[in-house]
Amino acid sequence: MTLHSTLDSLVSSLPKRQRDIVVRRFGLLGKEPQTLASLGEEYGITRERVRQIENAALKSIRGEAQDNADAVSFLEKALDHIASLGGIRRADLLVDDLKFVFKDHDVSEPYVSLLFATFKKPQIFGENSEFYPFWYTQEEHVKELKSFVKKVRTLLKSKKEMLVERKEFDQLFAQATKQHKIKEFIALNYLLNSKKFSVNPFGDFGLVEWPEITPKTVRDKSYLILKKRKEPMHFRDIAQHINDIEFDTKKAHPQTVHNELIKDKRFVLVGRGLYSLREFGVEPGTTREVLQRILKKHGSLPLEDIVSLVSQERVLKYNTIFLNLQNKKFFKKNDKGHYHLA
Repeated sequence: MTLHSTLDSLVSSLPKRQRDIVVRRFGLLGKEPQTLASLGEEYGITRERVRQIENAALKSIRGEAQDNADAVSFLEKALDHIASLGGIRRADLLVDDLKFVFKDHDVSEPYVSLLFATFKKPQIFGENSEFYPFWYTQEEHVKELKSFVKKVRTLLKSKKEMLVERKEFDQLFAQATKQHKIKEFIALNYLLNSKKFSVNPFGDFGLVEWPEITPKTVRDKSYLILKKRKEPMHFRDIAQHINDIEFDTKKAHPQTVHNELIKDKRFVLVGRGLYSLREFGVEPGTTREVLQRILKKHGSLPLEDIVSLVSQERVLKYNTIFLNLQNKKFFKKNDKGHYHLA
């Protein structure tokens, strides 16, 4: 017997109105779940009366289910699986889990919810601003979950970087689990229930409000792409990467990217349409200003060394550098053929 056929059989034994209300409340047989209010309006009774009928129906099913070997087996397997994950499992993830646990790929959320409502265990934790809905076996597990999530958030907020790359996350996570005396696979399962964490398209972990984890603006998306690429990119290529990654449904247009980046001090124009990040040690300025900065720092240099140093922060042609150095108002050439500031 499958979960669906087992529960359908139990529900079919109910009186007509009880059966109809259970089917429509839980969304069985492919129907959309309905509220107490909508069913009350349809039947011409109060929502509280609908609740009473639903509870009476579940009580009747419970009496039969307790003597039904298949129903009991389904419940025990589900509870054992949740217990193996620390007594908690996010509702949507549990449905997928049980398809394999029950060896039944037709398992669906309405029937899982009906199974648990019938036996009155496990309990459901309703969705709120901090957590997705999840099933739990004991209150102490909910306290453990909240405590661990708080611990990880505190660790992340103490960081300066607004993302945690995989290697660093492993270290941070090991630290948190050791302090909390919790197994790593259970700790990971706990984090999946929180809305406060997320992973960006590059696999970096962090707080969902961090712009490098959940970038929303063109500037933040461009910044993340350049930071991961670690080399200059043309604004057209940046726009294409944003669209290929699909951070969201918004399309990035090349001219918009160019207009946004040129106004943001995090970005430096290093060539014709090419941008890099200031944090990579690239300073803004014209070709002449770059040359002045290099010669001020290093003193007189041969042309080849100047070209090499410039190439570390700009994408410029050899001739462009050479022609700028011919401006005698700013640059001079000594007897050795080295250039220095005028």
